[in-house]
Amino acid sequence: MTDRNIGKTSLPWGYIRAGALVAFGIFVNFAAASLPVSAAEPLNLRNHFLGIGNCPPWHPQSVEICRHSLEKVVSALAPRIGTGPETTHLLINEGASAPALKRKAMELASKLGTEDRLIIYANLPLAPDEDAGTDESTGFALELWADQKPVSTEDAIGSGTWISASAFASMIHTISAAEVILILDTNNSNAVNLTLLEENTVDLKERPEALVTSASPGQAANYSADRTISLFAKHLAAALNVTEGSLLEVMTAAASGTRQAAIPICASLKAHKSEADSGQSSDCTQVPEIHDPDALLDHIALAPLPVSEVN
Repeated sequence: MTDRNIGKTSLPWGYIRAGALVAFGIFVNFAAASLPVSAAEPLNLRNHFLGIGNCPPWHPQSVEICRHSLEKVVSALAPRIGTGPETTHLLINEGASAPALKRKAMELASKLGTEDRLIIYANLPLAPDEDAGTDESTGFALELWADQKPVSTEDAIGSGTWISASAFASMIHTISAAEVILILDTNNSNAVNLTLLEENTVDLKERPEALVTSASPGQAANYSADRTISLFAKHLAAALNVTEGSLLEVMTAAASGTRQAAIPICASLKAHKSEADSGQSSDCTQVPEIHDPDALLDHIALAPLPVSEVN
């Protein structure tokens, strides 16, 4: 299977021919034909939510931004997918260390099975390995909580402080849920993609999976104009509070809102960036991407909104 980024061909899972379209200025990758039974016929699965929110103390933003982003998404998503305390798992800042994530993955692996769906929302930085280049399977790591910034990405992975992108993909595949949806709200979002999820050494080849990234490759994941919340989290929560229908409709609305809101934010950032900073940061243009070769998002019907909140 090849990369699913714009301009490249893809064969999701080797047996689905995918079609790609650009809707509302966002990249959407759908299955076109020959869907597996699990995607062609919606399943009555029990939803579980794993939320990871980590703003490491060595980054300039407040640690409260990641907490706020995650809590905002959870409060809006939970009533729409029917998750409660027993099926909601949150790892926030100090609680989002590498050992904590590994323990949680082991717990979910022991509990979830063919009657379960796992939805993961991760809001945290992805660090490049300075020595490994930008190879998607080895060159990035999840920056999980630590009291001090590691000397290098390689050292952080070696010491177990951070988790490589490929190890994270393998970790997801130790959890035998019937379906998995990963919502990745981060910079360097191309580091975790469907190719990586498929080609890791621990693989559930028949399991349908979907990936939503808050930005395209090479782009930044911006904060809101007041810098209190992730821009994508803000618009995802807003979409959940006003959009009826499927999870795909919500994600499409969130992506469109994020793209539009990023335009003035990006313009302001560029206007205030010094010449010394030019070329040192990611592109602040933000175009979320939806990769859904098995049409999972479209067949997940959300609980109706209260009448007073319907558009």
